[in-house]
Amino acid sequence: MAELGIGIIGLGRFSRVIAQALSDTAGLRLVAAADVSAEQRAAFASEFPPLKVYEKIDALVADPAVDVIIVAAPPYLHAELGRKVLAGGKHLFLEKPGALEPQDLAELARFAKAHGLRTGIDFVMRRNPLYFLLHTFAEKGLFGLPERAYLENYAHDDHLLPGHWFWDREKSGGIWIEHGVHFLDIANWLLGPAEWAWASDFVRPEQNLVERVVGTVRHKNGCPVSYYHGFTKPEPFEHTVFNLVWERAYAALDGWIPVRLTLDALVTPEIEDYLTGKILAETRDWLPDIGVKIEECTVELLGRGEVMLRGRGNTFKVTARLKISYALEADRWTVYRASVRRGLLELAAAVGNPARHQAVTLSDAEAALQVAAALTESAASGRPVLFT
Repeated sequence: MAELGIGIIGLGRFSRVIAQALSDTAGLRLVAAADVSAEQRAAFASEFPPLKVYEKIDALVADPAVDVIIVAAPPYLHAELGRKVLAGGKHLFLEKPGALEPQDLAELARFAKAHGLRTGIDFVMRRNPLYFLLHTFAEKGLFGLPERAYLENYAHDDHLLPGHWFWDREKSGGIWIEHGVHFLDIANWLLGPAEWAWASDFVRPEQNLVERVVGTVRHKNGCPVSYYHGFTKPEPFEHTVFNLVWERAYAALDGWIPVRLTLDALVTPEIEDYLTGKILAETRDWLPDIGVKIEECTVELLGRGEVMLRGRGNTFKVTARLKISYALEADRWTVYRASVRRGLLELAAAVGNPARHQAVTLSDAEAALQVAAALTESAASGRPVLFT
């Protein structure tokens, strides 16, 4: 694969993560960046020399050394900047959510396809090996039908002062759109398309900021997913858990960027062997820079040989209750950077080979944004929103 020159629009906090992810990545080289703020440009240039730093977006788009442009500006600028990037003949990688309106993502995807350009979206959760394990459990039907999922996300707000664009719904889209799309995409990936959504907002007294949201999405397979997002904690005290319950298993992921997955499941000998052996090999290619190991594993035999159990009116055979913990062999920031890198390398591979399948597309981002927009609408109207 020929080396691709990378440009970044928007030099806030996330741009540093991108630059670190690109460091020493074969086939990708950060060559230019742009921001309207002189202070941001100077700080970024001093941290990541040598590269060209522009004030004008048009100058970055016109730079012949730039092949792919990453849009890392606030969400209300994503669609506008995405159009500018594609119109300039550059490939596009969007920070989430990619737009404030689903139809804008559809428009970007159509334009890119019509002009032979490739696009990508920074859904880092999709590239995490622990979410890949959940997807594998679901895809293979190891534990029966999914019964329920629930997310509790107690996020930090210590750097989000009252004047920050995050709190301005016109600029961020609100919590569901700016932040929630990560998890909404994961739910779509694990459970299939949504059927209806309901939500409610909670406003911080005296500041008129929506700081907490709750919502439920029912998926067409009959599985409900409950969400809570609250931006109220100092960073060292934030806490996120995602749980998925099947007929014969409980799974729990710990952390916004999870590094640990615990599974409590009723199993047969074949499923036990798979969960303690072969599945680890299957995760190696998902995020090659990050290994997965088994930290703890206990097996409780339920009888002599097979045991017949009943649940939801069905009878099934099992031999044991398996409790197992999978852990990533890296801290969350290393995993985060590796996930960003993987997304960019996937886009680069698609640039070099137009027939190459991309695991995460703007169509996925559009579907997640549709659910986020429905939750936002429901909170405003007080009524559930149905999907057609």
